[in-house]
Amino acid sequence: MKKFSLLLLLLVTTLSFTVACKVGPKTREELSSSESSSVEENSSGLDSTDDSSSNEDSSTGGSNDGEDEYEIITVAKALELCGEPGNITTERYYIRVVIDNVLNANYGEMNVSDETGTIYVYGAYSADGSLFYAEMEDKPYKGDTVLLHCILQNYNGTKEVQNARIIEFEHAKVEDDGSYTQSTILAARSAEVGAKVQVSGVVAAITYANGLKPCGVILVDDTSSIYLYDANIAGRVSVGNQITVNASKTYWILEGERTSAEKHGYKGCNQLENATLLSNDNGSHEFSKEWIEENTVKAMIETPVTEDVTTLIYKVTALVKKAPGNGFTNYYFYDLDGETGTYAYSQCNGNDYDWLEQFDGKICTVYLMNLNAKSSATACFFRFYPVAVEDNGFEFDFNNATKFAVDYHALDQFEAVYGADPAKEMTTEVSSELLGFEGVKLSYSSSNEEVVYFEESEGKVVMHCKKNGTATVTVSASFGEYEAYSATVEVQMLNAEAIEYITVAEAIAVAPNNGEASKVTVKGMVGPSVVNKNGFYLFGEDGSVIAVLVNYTAQFEGLEIGHMVILSGERERYVKDDSSSFTGQSCIVNAVIESNLYGNHEYSTAKFVTDKTCAEFYNLDPTVDYSTTVFVLTAKVEVVRSGYYTAVNLIAEDGSAKIALYCSGASQYGFVCDYEGQTITVEIAPCNWNDKNYWRGCVLAVVHSDGTKTYNTLNFDSY
Repeated sequence: MKKFSLLLLLLVTTLSFTVACKVGPKTREELSSSESSSVEENSSGLDSTDDSSSNEDSSTGGSNDGEDEYEIITVAKALELCGEPGNITTERYYIRVVIDNVLNANYGEMNVSDETGTIYVYGAYSADGSLFYAEMEDKPYKGDTVLLHCILQNYNGTKEVQNARIIEFEHAKVEDDGSYTQSTILAARSAEVGAKVQVSGVVAAITYANGLKPCGVILVDDTSSIYLYDANIAGRVSVGNQITVNASKTYWILEGERTSAEKHGYKGCNQLENATLLSNDNGSHEFSKEWIEENTVKAMIETPVTEDVTTLIYKVTALVKKAPGNGFTNYYFYDLDGETGTYAYSQCNGNDYDWLEQFDGKICTVYLMNLNAKSSATACFFRFYPVAVEDNGFEFDFNNATKFAVDYHALDQFEAVYGADPAKEMTTEVSSELLGFEGVKLSYSSSNEEVVYFEESEGKVVMHCKKNGTATVTVSASFGEYEAYSATVEVQMLNAEAIEYITVAEAIAVAPNNGEASKVTVKGMVGPSVVNKNGFYLFGEDGSVIAVLVNYTAQFEGLEIGHMVILSGERERYVKDDSSSFTGQSCIVNAVIESNLYGNHEYSTAKFVTDKTCAEFYNLDPTVDYSTTVFVLTAKVEVVRSGYYTAVNLIAEDGSAKIALYCSGASQYGFVCDYEGQTITVEIAPCNWNDKNYWRGCVLAVVHSDGTKTYNTLNFDSY
C-alpha cells in the first residue's frame, strides 16, 4: 500500500536506498546523525486548484555563499535521472524550483517546476532533516522559489523527488494590483459571482479533506462569516489568526449535483476561492460573536435551500451525540427534542471531529453553520459544520416547557390542507426525559367547528375535518405553576375528490414519451418503504404496486403506511444510463402528495407471486421488468459484516441461491437482521436502481407464522 499516515511512518525502520520500493522515514535522531536518510511513504492527497502566495519579505531557509556552492540540475535532468520504474538514486541532487502547489501541508507533498519541466515532490523536510515540513516555523509555499537536496526515483512509473531537504527558499513577493475591492465579509457574501474582494477576518475553523489535509477556513469578522476554499492558505494559518486575503466570490456546487441543485433552487455554497494571502498576524484571537443570531437546529434544517444561508454561523443549543460506524464516526447535532437533527459533514470519516468527543451526550452552545447542501433527484438538504462548541452546564428553564411542547410536539401534527377527515388522535401530554420535565398538558380549539372540530372520547382527543373551508386552530399548553403558552395554525379543508387521477395499474401501464418521463396523478395506498431511496411502494386496490420517490423527505411528515393518498409525479424508467439494455426500475419520481385521504388500509396481495423459489428470483431476467411485482419467499437471513461495510442477504433453504438486498448498510434492514441465521417468510420486490445485470431485493415485510407482518418503515421512522 503506497499511502500511510505520518505517525505510522515514524515507526518504519531504515532500509537501503538500493531497494526499488518506498520505505518509511528515519526518526529525527537518525536523520540528524546520518546523511543517507531513508525515504518517506507517500501520503494520500487531492490536488488543489487554489491560488495563494506569501506576503513575507524575501528570506532563506539556509545559507548560500554563492551559486557555485551547489551543483544544481534542472527538472528535465532530474526526470532523466529517475530512470525506469523501480529505479532509485543513491546520490542526492540539488534542484532549484518554484512551488506550483502544496498538495499536503502535513508532509510537504507538492508539485514544483522550472523552465525545463515539472516534477512531483513526495515529501519535504528542513535543511538538516530534523523537522517535517509541517513542523518548520518558516517554510516555503506556493509561488516560492526553493532549493531542494533530494533523492530521485521512478515509483511504478511516477518520476518523483524523494526525501527532499529544503536547503533555502525565497518567498514570492505579493503585489496588490488594485483590482480587489476592500469589503466586509457581509458585503462579500452578497457580492456577484466572480467579484474580486479583499476581506479581513479571524480564522474561526479549518476544514479538512480526505487524509486530514487542510482545505479551507471559516473566516469571520464583525459583520458575518464565509468559507474560504484554499488548501494552500489553510495549510499556512491557524485558528485565531487575523488574516487579509484577496479572493473571488463564488457559489460552489459539486459538478455531478448541478442539475439536481438547479431543480431544487439551491444556488450553492457561499464561499471565496482563488485567494492570495496578503497578511497574517499569527495571533490568537476569538472570532466575533456579537453579530451571530440565535437559532434552533430545527429551524436550520427546515430553512428552504433556496435561501442564501450557507457558511453563515448561528448560535444554537444542541445535544451533541457521537455515533460510531464501520470505519467512520458521525457526530450528530440534535434539537432539544432529541430527535430533530443531522450529522456534521466530514470528508475524513469523522476523524476531523475528534475534538467533539468531550461533548458527547451533552447539551451545549454550538456555533453551527449549514456548510453546503447535498442535491439529488429527489431531495436537497443542508449539511452541518460545527465551528465551535461550548459546554456551559445547560439547565432547561421549566418556564419554557409549555412553548417547547407546543412548538415541537403540537404544531407539527397539523397539515395546511386536508382532503378528507383525518380522524387523527392528538397529543395531549408532553414529557421530556432529556430536559427533565413531565406532564405538560395540551388542549385544542377551533375557530370554525364546521370545518375543524375536536372530539373528546375515552380520554383521547381526536381531530376531525367536516366541510370545505378554513379554520384557525389554537393550541394551548399548561404546566402547573409555570407560564402558559398558546399558538395558532391555519387549517384548510378541501375536498380532494375533485382531483382527477388514475389508478396504480394505469400508472404502471403509462410509458415514457420518447424517453421522457410522463406526468401522472395517481390514487393509491401508501405501502412499506423503499430502501436507500426517499420513497415508498404505492398499492392499488387490485394489488398493483409501483415504487414512488418523493420530491422532498418532508413529504413523509404526517404520512403513514395504510393512508390513502393522491399524488402527482413523473412515470419513469429509472436507469443511470439511458442506453442500458437492462430494464432498470419502474417508478414514479418527483412525487408530491396532493391530498392525504388517511385511513388505515391493508394493501392487497392479490397479485403477489407465491409459487417461486429463491433460486427462481435470483435468476429473473434483468431485461424483463419485474420491479412492479412482489414475491413471497422463504429464506434464511445472512448478515455480512466487514471492516468497511455491512450487508444483508437472503439464502435459499437448500443453499442454491443468495439474494442481495439493496441497501447502503445492514442497519437499514434492522427488522430483517433481527432474524439473523433464521429462516423467515418475506414479501420482497425485485429492484434495480443501478443498471445491474441482475435483480436485488427490497423486503416490504416479514410475514410471521400467525399471519401478522412487520413492515419496512425505514423512511417513515424519521417522522
